[in-house]
Amino acid sequence: MDSTLTAMIVAGGISLIGLCARLMYKAAQDRAEVRRAEVTQQGLSERVRSLPPGSRLSERSSDRFVEISVGGAAPYAER
Repeated sequence: MDSTLTAMIVAGGISLIGLCARLMYKAAQDRAEVRRAEVTQQGLSERVRSLPPGSRLSERSSDRFVEISVGGAAPYAER
């Protein structure tokens, strides 16, 4: 076999392995981000459940702002 062809096959194989590793890393990052969001939302739900009707819950973090009214009428409801 020609040495140039062998080098091209080896380089292609290494490139393929690198691509697969990057895709696996990205998938793991995305899954971790989804899990963090689930845990955050679960904690928020548990805090809201413990509030009496008519309460308001406001939370602010670096990337989001949440304001929840517990047991109140919807702001768009007709009266």
